Amino acid sequence: MQSLLLDRAIGKVAPLEFATTITESFYSILQQNAQRDVFPLNCHNSAAVNSLSLESDDYQYLLSGCADSSIKLWDLGNQETVGQEDAVASKQHSEYDVYDYDHPISTYSNVATIPRKSAHTFGISAVQWWPYDTGMFVSASFDHTVKIWDTNELTPVHSFDLNNRVYAIDLSGSESPNGLTSTALVAVGSDQPFIRLLDLRSTSSAHTLTGHMGKTLCVKWHPLNPNLLSSGGFDGEVKIWDIRRSKSCLARLDMLRTNNSGSSSDNLTKTSVKAHSGPVNGLVWNEQGTVLYTAGNDDKVRVWDMISSLAPPINKLINFGPLTRNKYPQTIPIMLNSNYESELQYLLFPSDNSDVFIFRTIDGKMVSRLTRKGSKNSGRTCSMVSGGPFTGKYFCGTIDGEILSWSPHWEQPSLEEIIEESYEVESTAEDVLGKRLLVQEARRNLESDPYFQKQPLAEV
Repeated sequence: MQSLLLDRAIGKVAPLEFATTITESFYSILQQNAQRDVFPLNCHNSAAVNSLSLESDDYQYLLSGCADSSIKLWDLGNQETVGQEDAVASKQHSEYDVYDYDHPISTYSNVATIPRKSAHTFGISAVQWWPYDTGMFVSASFDHTVKIWDTNELTPVHSFDLNNRVYAIDLSGSESPNGLTSTALVAVGSDQPFIRLLDLRSTSSAHTLTGHMGKTLCVKWHPLNPNLLSSGGFDGEVKIWDIRRSKSCLARLDMLRTNNSGSSSDNLTKTSVKAHSGPVNGLVWNEQGTVLYTAGNDDKVRVWDMISSLAPPINKLINFGPLTRNKYPQTIPIMLNSNYESELQYLLFPSDNSDVFIFRTIDGKMVSRLTRKGSKNSGRTCSMVSGGPFTGKYFCGTIDGEILSWSPHWEQPSLEEIIEESYEVESTAEDVLGKRLLVQEARRNLESDPYFQKQPLAEV
């Protein structure tokens, strides 16, 4: 670390390279926060926190949607003091005990709350900010509605009634060259075997994509192409859609297709093409849109190469080990860290046993295992969001009404471990006085030495 700091100081290492190297080390030292930078205990009254969304302008305002139909807005830039700091010297993070996790000193500020049953009558299944500013957000609920909200007034300005329970939503907004929004669509996965596309400009159900055999559990837009959409269903299939085409389905992901050999012409006509052996409840694209990650109730995470061949995509056969548990047919918040903040990319997977696993995407190797601390140390993660690039912060909503915050923690060595015994400072007055006498005697000996006495200059 010291050599890295020196290289940065003399300009040998560029700022981005330095930040990347530091952030790379974060993912092996992530730990649950205690006392500070935390949320209030039981902040959602023991009801599952089904969805979290953090705006991407300042990474300051966080939305949380709860199973009791309430929505809360949190300000991560401000904290409220709720306890007193112990007068004893501060502890190392590894020394925190259950009491420290259960008795915070300061918590994030809750700036607004939409009470239960006031807007939605059943639990919130998803909340999401509008991608371009914090003036609008969208909420979905099991009461069959999707609502568009004005953040300043904190009131719904429009409501879509879909007549089916809504499991997942994803917003797509793209800007035209003149800076105006050219598309504003909400993809909705519901209790029916089709996907609804809601147009926010015309406030109408613009399009329906039909093809799944059962309910649709997850939907994700392509990160760069606003016309491409992926979906995962209860039937174990993952479909890729182009919403501009009359025959919208471009491909179905086949877990048996592992190379370019063989015919793929019957991919769309086969009776069953499975991406997983169970319901698919997790999807995430990488930032370039070249790789798609899927999770299913067969406890598998699969990685799909989307560009190296013609449709259908190829299963890359990356094994993430035997520890992943995913048995609930509810949308699971698998996510990737930012591609530019580290040399390797990492996949965060919330397991049913309440742990969050961090894997390297290149080979599936587990880097870290995040385990809950405190008196409430069990309960699976229902939602998850990143605290921003180059921060290493993550927030997780749990099934028991908690929002946990995770961040990197370095252990600071004590001075006793750094200073060697031979350099310890003498503490007794006798030792100090003895050293002073020795110094004075050495000085007198030097002054009496003829070599150091001044001699008169010889006359020329």
